[in-house]
Amino acid sequence: MHKVIVVEDDRIIRRGICQAIPWGEHGFVVAGEAGDGEVALELIEKEQPQVVVSDINMPFMSGLEMAKQIKERSPETRIIFLTGYEDFKYAQEAVKLKAFDYLLKPVDSEYLLNKAKEAAADWEKESVKEKRIIESLPLLQQKFFQKLIREGDYRVDVENELLGLDVHMEGPFFAVILVKNTIELDLEGHLIKEKITSFSSSYFNDLGCLVMNADVGEHAILLSLENDQDSRKGELAKALFTYLSNEIDDAITITHGRAYPNLFEVGKSFLEARVAMDMRHIMGTGRVISLDETVSKCDKTENLVHDLEMKLENDIKSGLPEKVKETLIDLSTAIVDRKMVALSDLKVLAFKFSTMLFFEIEKWKKEDSTNSFNSSDVYKSIMELTTLTEMTNILHSLLEQWSTAMFKKKGNNYYSHVDQAIKYMQGNFHDSSLTLQRVAEIIHVSTPYLSNLFKMEKGFNFGDYLLELRMKKAMGLLGEGNIKTYEVCEQVGYSNPQYFGICFKKYTGFTPAEFKKKFK
Repeated sequence: MHKVIVVEDDRIIRRGICQAIPWGEHGFVVAGEAGDGEVALELIEKEQPQVVVSDINMPFMSGLEMAKQIKERSPETRIIFLTGYEDFKYAQEAVKLKAFDYLLKPVDSEYLLNKAKEAAADWEKESVKEKRIIESLPLLQQKFFQKLIREGDYRVDVENELLGLDVHMEGPFFAVILVKNTIELDLEGHLIKEKITSFSSSYFNDLGCLVMNADVGEHAILLSLENDQDSRKGELAKALFTYLSNEIDDAITITHGRAYPNLFEVGKSFLEARVAMDMRHIMGTGRVISLDETVSKCDKTENLVHDLEMKLENDIKSGLPEKVKETLIDLSTAIVDRKMVALSDLKVLAFKFSTMLFFEIEKWKKEDSTNSFNSSDVYKSIMELTTLTEMTNILHSLLEQWSTAMFKKKGNNYYSHVDQAIKYMQGNFHDSSLTLQRVAEIIHVSTPYLSNLFKMEKGFNFGDYLLELRMKKAMGLLGEGNIKTYEVCEQVGYSNPQYFGICFKKYTGFTPAEFKKKFK
């Protein structure tokens, strides 16, 4: 039965509407009646009727004012206004309030009943539609996360997808926590979601969070955080794990990704939490795991090829892609020779070094804006790899992207940074303040990187090359004969004549005076 409430200040008309119309025969029950808007509001808030039939012009509170408040207290209720010709001026306001209909008095009883039936049918249609949306929302949420895993955050318009799921988060930073259990029954899964939602919302009153269905037996908690290092993310994950472990007779694993400053980047945090979750068979189930912890764990994992792992790590940190390629080949060979490395260990190695290479690629992308990569695709490939060859192919692909981002700039060749450094030194060797650090800053590379690249290309270090430049110039000047030693000292970048004399003697075997006399 649908509820109808009649609001009319004229008692005779009100009683006629309530009693003369066979409401019960047409699926209605008169849930109440009132002579003014104030009294009616209490009834409407209590009964939540599908239909309200109301006069538009009443004392104390008009029908229009009542309708405004109904929209707040019972927004789904349909309102049918009754009015006389003299009150037709209110029609425009009634339209603005989205009244279901506006009927002129005197109204035919059968006509009013038909309008009430139309209003109830409209309410029913909207109610069914809303119910379907609510029932389908978990499936829509799962499809969103599956799409994110399949296509990656850079292909999916994450922000618009979330808005389409009616997700609104304030930020300024965003992160994701994943909760995994083995319960697949809809009812029990729904109860778990309610427990996660209730606990997460109450744990921190000011913490914005939303629980969504990520997959069967898996829920994603979207968090609004104050900053990218917000410790409450980890605290919530640990507290939620303790709570669920006591509440649910099932193994719970919780993971969380890093925090990001834009809602459209929350996909990265989910993918990081997803990778950490996929590592649970290595890291252990029934616990809390963070992405950073999986990398840390990799560092501590015992490996049969420990020395080469350390060398590979050092080569990456030193910024030497070619050396990394050589070491990776050696590492692969060592793994084949030992014949004892488990597939899970290969995935750990691939995850560890791909994470390090992601960092290097991101660092150098500023130098080559055309370079791009999708970490989610790589993570997915790592979790699906079955052979050593697949692992090395993944890392070699990342190495190529790193090399491209590092060295490809305006058509320069592999050693363009050394060439740029040498060119600058040849034009500025006379500057006594010239140092490796300064040259590195000029050509926009790190000091250790430039130092290593000098040795790799030239076979000697920066200081030896600068000394050679200065000494050759000094020898040329002294050979001219008509110049003072202190003048030569200043022109080749030395502020101390005595130190210049020591360096010159060490390089040539002669003091400046001896050289000048011998070769004049």
